[in-house]
Amino acid sequence: MSENTTGPVVRFTPMTGRERTYDFAPLPCPPLHAPLAAALQARLAPDTGSILTLASADTYFGTIRRFLAFLSMQDQPLAGLDDVRPGHLYTYRDIEGATRSAAGIGRELAQLCRLLQDAPYGSLHSSVWDLIKAPRKITGPQPPRTAVQLYSQREYTALLQTARTDAAEIIARLTASEELLAAFRTAPDTLSEQDQATARLLDVMDRTGRIPHVEGQRKQDTASLLFLTLADAAPLFVLALALGGLRVTETADLPSQHVVNHGDVVFRITQREAGPVPCRWEIRGEGHDPLESAGAFYLLLHQLTERSRRFSCAPQLWNLWTGRSTNLSGHAPLSRHAASPLLNTWAHRHHLTADDGQPLTVQMHRLRATARAQAHS
Repeated sequence: MSENTTGPVVRFTPMTGRERTYDFAPLPCPPLHAPLAAALQARLAPDTGSILTLASADTYFGTIRRFLAFLSMQDQPLAGLDDVRPGHLYTYRDIEGATRSAAGIGRELAQLCRLLQDAPYGSLHSSVWDLIKAPRKITGPQPPRTAVQLYSQREYTALLQTARTDAAEIIARLTASEELLAAFRTAPDTLSEQDQATARLLDVMDRTGRIPHVEGQRKQDTASLLFLTLADAAPLFVLALALGGLRVTETADLPSQHVVNHGDVVFRITQREAGPVPCRWEIRGEGHDPLESAGAFYLLLHQLTERSRRFSCAPQLWNLWTGRSTNLSGHAPLSRHAASPLLNTWAHRHHLTADDGQPLTVQMHRLRATARAQAHS
């Protein structure tokens, strides 16, 4: 944590992605900034903290921002964090709970309690300290989770068959370009004039990552000769969820760093409470379809995204040409928020239908739950 002239700033470097700063200066209740910033810093500390992703860090800072906004509306201004009393926490629960689900406000208060537990020693009133050690005293019992509705066998089979068909076409397209590029670099005289013109495009894209302008052709279509694009993401993401069985966030944040060990691909995923944990996926031998097993599919996806990862310099597995990036190359990681609308567009383009005859809606958590149920049936 560093101080500026107006308030503390907390810096966070996630396991993947760029550093982010959380500036307390614009927030209300300045007397509370320093201890809450110290608490946030403790949660984000690389060696001892439990937060590893930007999404989680953003959530904690959002909790601080909402809690300070609430405290700023109190009749009696607070001179410090030790002026917070249990009544403030209960009132905050009631006000936030009026517009949020019980589960949502429960998560919010649990995060707030964890933050306050990391506040500097002596900065909390003893009554609040006793309360935050048992957040359920504030939140009350949580409502039972409703079961996720699974896809029917027909719906699930249609999703996977369509995804595999598209994935096979993607592989064939990129393999043909790889072979053309290799031939251009080793024996260009064996190529036709048209193939040489295409190969020159591939060569430029491979060396620079940039997509040349081709008269009468969309930039995305040119990029797709050598790179994965957003149009390719949906079927591959469907297969990743179905084969891997990981949470949506874990699937989207798959790392590119891995080792192959005794016929398995091994990498580390970030789980909410446990932190980085090893994940091991089997690689089936030759003759097996890589679109059928998690380990082989991971290695295939690693190969398909390698070029975009080279130009984006991002460590995530999911990198592709999006047309937008921080370094202007157009290559960037794929976020789960971008993947969600792509899935439904893809399903509708293929005229996939639900059992009731309506267009099939692809929900990532539902797809994952169905895959896990199928694996254990």
